[in-house]
Amino acid sequence: MKRSLVLIGAIVLTAAVLFRWWLPTERIVTPTVTLPDTRLDYRLQDFKALFHDEQGRPGLLIRGPSLEHDAESRVVALRQPEFQFSTEAEPWNGRSEQGVFDREFETLRLIDQVELWRDGPKGRLTLTTQALQHQRPARTISADVPVVLTRPGTELTAGGLMIQLDTETVELSDDVHIQAQPTARQN
Repeated sequence: MKRSLVLIGAIVLTAAVLFRWWLPTERIVTPTVTLPDTRLDYRLQDFKALFHDEQGRPGLLIRGPSLEHDAESRVVALRQPEFQFSTEAEPWNGRSEQGVFDREFETLRLIDQVELWRDGPKGRLTLTTQALQHQRPARTISADVPVVLTRPGTELTAGGLMIQLDTETVELSDDVHIQAQPTARQN
């Protein structure tokens, strides 16, 4: 009896060792855990965005048919944007063929056939150029390329400009020329 018990114990022990060896636990490849890609590409159609200044007042309204974010460069491209820069008096309205926002939404570059206008008591003041840049925190609009400003009876050309939205001043620079026609006298 003792012998058969020892023999059964040896067989069970051998079976347990063989069964453990047969299990593939050490040969299983542990899966690598990866985090999801946090970069996000997106595209908006017929969008409208309102940006506020530090005091909570509306500062920039921008809308257009297409807005596209590139996750690699973290740049927002705008197609045919229309925009409005708020001021104390009348706002500056405009449009361009293209626009680009930097990654922090602080700088808006407007490119190709840029037109900016403002209605006033002496008529509409229109600015045309190929490129403008708006610095949101500084509330400025600038151009380092030739610009043309027109108002009924007056045309100004310059190599660049700076508009301070808070003080509502326009500074022209580099080769400024003016062509003015006398306005008709009112009786």
